[in-house]
Amino acid sequence: MDAQPGKPHPLTRADAGLAIALAGVALAVYRATLTPSLSYLSPDGNELATVPFVLGLAHSPGYPLYTWLGWLFTWLPLGDVAHRINLMSAVLGAAAAAGLYLIAARLLPASPWRRPAAALAALLLAFAPTAWSQAVIAEVYAPNLAWIALTLLALLHWEVTRRDRDFFLFALTFGLSLGTHISNLGFAPAFGLFLILTDRRTFLRPAWWLAGAAGFALGLAQFAWLPFRAETLNDRMLLARAPVTLQGIYDYTLGAFPQFKFAFPLTALPDRLVTYLDLLRQEFGPLGIAAGIAGLASLLFRRTRHYYLLVGMYLVHVWFFIQYRAFDLEVFFLPAHFLWAIFVAFGVGEALLAAQALAAALRIRLPSPGALTTIALPLAVLTSLLPLAGNWREADHSADVGVNDFYANAWEMLPEGAALLTQSGVFGYDAFYWRMVYGTRPDVLLPALPGPFPSSLDLAGRDLFSTTPIEASARARGPGALPADLVAADLWQVPWLFGARSEATVAGRGRLILYRLSAEPPDLVRQAASPSLPLNAALGGLTLLGADLGSSAVESGGRMHIVLYWRGAEAGRLTVTTSLGDIVLESHPVGLGLLDLWQAEFGPVGDRILVEDYWVVIPSTAAAGESTLAISVEPGGGLASVGRIEIIDEEEAFERWLNAAGS
Repeated sequence: MDAQPGKPHPLTRADAGLAIALAGVALAVYRATLTPSLSYLSPDGNELATVPFVLGLAHSPGYPLYTWLGWLFTWLPLGDVAHRINLMSAVLGAAAAAGLYLIAARLLPASPWRRPAAALAALLLAFAPTAWSQAVIAEVYAPNLAWIALTLLALLHWEVTRRDRDFFLFALTFGLSLGTHISNLGFAPAFGLFLILTDRRTFLRPAWWLAGAAGFALGLAQFAWLPFRAETLNDRMLLARAPVTLQGIYDYTLGAFPQFKFAFPLTALPDRLVTYLDLLRQEFGPLGIAAGIAGLASLLFRRTRHYYLLVGMYLVHVWFFIQYRAFDLEVFFLPAHFLWAIFVAFGVGEALLAAQALAAALRIRLPSPGALTTIALPLAVLTSLLPLAGNWREADHSADVGVNDFYANAWEMLPEGAALLTQSGVFGYDAFYWRMVYGTRPDVLLPALPGPFPSSLDLAGRDLFSTTPIEASARARGPGALPADLVAADLWQVPWLFGARSEATVAGRGRLILYRLSAEPPDLVRQAASPSLPLNAALGGLTLLGADLGSSAVESGGRMHIVLYWRGAEAGRLTVTTSLGDIVLESHPVGLGLLDLWQAEFGPVGDRILVEDYWVVIPSTAAAGESTLAISVEPGGGLASVGRIEIIDEEEAFERWLNAAGS
């Protein structure tokens, strides 16, 4: 049954079923492109993949609700713990798309186009680049969209019933949503205006006030959890404002990141607005912007008080974040994109109503309203395939196994009782994850865990290794760097293991190298050498005399030992790349980046032989079979084939091990 003209449409079982179907479509796409485990696709992602398992305290503002929901997902018997947290983003991102459909279907005028327009808007958001990117990694933004959708649905439900218990549920949901992103508090003025426009008399009822205050306070009470888990913090900056006092709780939540807020002068706001509009264009394209503008006019005319609700939420959010200084600014506008998608639904619905009116004026006979809906729904889904196909390649991170493969090999290689130096705090969780979740290699000291103030005394007598360069400059070290006096700055940092570079990252942390630290110089230059595989290949001004390979067969996800012998190492700044078939395994400066330091201490290499001795990780996604191991040098070009390498999968490797053990 259609709603009365001018009034919001009641949701039906058909709407619920369609919302579930849309969520299923989005989830299937997210599942196919999901990041397998840890990654560098977010600056905080590895922390957010670890903290829920131990019910620890995440970086400011703490994200209690996200942590608790993540803890529930860690119990799923699917993949590893990080994979399960990634899956939570996928599930809640899909739920956000379903929620968007329900909101749009609730507000759009009754017509054959109501459901198709709402479904199209939901899928356009689901497959937009930023929304999709956040639904396949461990991050707060996709879960937050789900809670924004749930909050709006609760408010719209109260609008119909006007029952105090339903207002309690809205206030509770709103309070809880602050645990996925505290910026949702900025929606409060728009909510207040909507309440006034809906029923001013409600404000005269003490029971209504009590229900709202109780619900919001109960949702907000999640932040009382922060002081009880403050001892789990291991970040120097966060410890400085630990939430153990009332002032500390404020500094950790509403007062967090003051250097990012309102960071631009008023004269910069036009440029910042242009930046936002460009992000909106990237998300929805020119047609999506045009549809959204038309939808704003339709929303104002057809749903005036809902116009003030949604536009009020939208403007406050955009106003705040165009003044926010962050290198990953695009993700902060996701709630605004969510609201814009609702505007798009109205614009599409209005265009289709206009087309229907034109057909009637031209006396074109159209099918019945029900038939029109049945025809238009699959067309809406097909239209969403355009952004789906266009964004798939960029959004697909199902092969991003670099971090996991690297650390799985690093933990195996480290000697008994070694010390592994890593970044501290939020940026150290690519290593902390293994210890905190799985208790990996308890004999290896992680100085940055559990606290960010390691002592050099703890390192005495241990073999030293590092996954982060030892920098003398405080600027180069960054917020998660090692303390300047932990180890001597003049230690030789010799690359020992290269991981396949992680996929393109917003954090700029795709490089995976395990360094051996030593006061003694490496065996970098020799008078003579007899490689087992002579090559004599001219590459970029160098001569690759030959190579030694540890094995001609290696398991996918395992590692390969390579020794290269070069002559002519003073030919300039060159980059050596190791590849296996179409897979680039690693790239490094000639001499493993140690050549300048070695020559400064020992003089020119001259006619002597430069020796590069290192291990490389073979990605676990590498297909079984034979591939060519090749070495190239840039600039200058040239490619030298070192030999054929057999990649064996895990099952075959186990069978070979059994056969070898039996013989």
